[in-house]
Amino acid sequence: MRPLVFDGVGTVVARELDGKVKYVEDKVSKVTAQLQFDWQQVMGGDSGYAFHYTAGDLQDKISIEVPRYSPVLADMSQGGQTKRSSNLEFDETEPGLLTTEGYTLKAVTKYEGEFVAESDEVYLKDPKTDELKPLTRTAASPTDEQYMITAEGKISSSDANKGKEILVTYKWTTEGTETSFDGTRRPTPFKLTHRFELIDDKTGNPVPCQLTIYKALGGGTLDVSQERKKANVTTMDVQVMEPDRTPDNPEGHAMTIKFGI
Repeated sequence: MRPLVFDGVGTVVARELDGKVKYVEDKVSKVTAQLQFDWQQVMGGDSGYAFHYTAGDLQDKISIEVPRYSPVLADMSQGGQTKRSSNLEFDETEPGLLTTEGYTLKAVTKYEGEFVAESDEVYLKDPKTDELKPLTRTAASPTDEQYMITAEGKISSSDANKGKEILVTYKWTTEGTETSFDGTRRPTPFKLTHRFELIDDKTGNPVPCQLTIYKALGGGTLDVSQERKKANVTTMDVQVMEPDRTPDNPEGHAMTIKFGI
């Protein structure tokens, strides 16, 4: 086979071992596949050469780098459990200003959520020292030390507090996705297919290629860091396991690499 130039990353597909599609990713930054085999040397005698070689354990290194967060990658690489919820709760901290119309919570409207009643706390913020003075919730006619809030999240206080800065903490709910991580979590095995193209160095024509790992186990670093103007990168290390013999893998190969040339 003629020399090939690796150009482009392609699409990664992960399936459950029963064949069900688990994850499809076409925005892959990098797929690393480094197969490694070493001999263990047994030295002895007068010669400087080994008189016996024993096959060492395989040290194959496979990893996938994706420039974003994915709940499915969290499941595959960290053993996280992801579920949908129609009542997902968020904790909010919001600075504001009490006007003649009061102050209305913004996150509830922005994200089309629902305010959680009696989850709110309101503080007056000292403009010179930033000291926070708590106000007490009341049902009606608030004094200088009190505030009232409606079911829609509109806050009001006495005339003496109008024009003052406040800090509000509260909870609100919406529909969303939650991934949980237990201290005893374990990722589950999956089948990994990496379909990509190479370029024939002689003709310049594209060559279809595919890397298949029949039984893989995820690990590595799930990046959920936040840094201004910098995309987070998730790297999943893939461990190659000994697979069972199946109809699509009757020889029981651990992995295959196919080139359409």
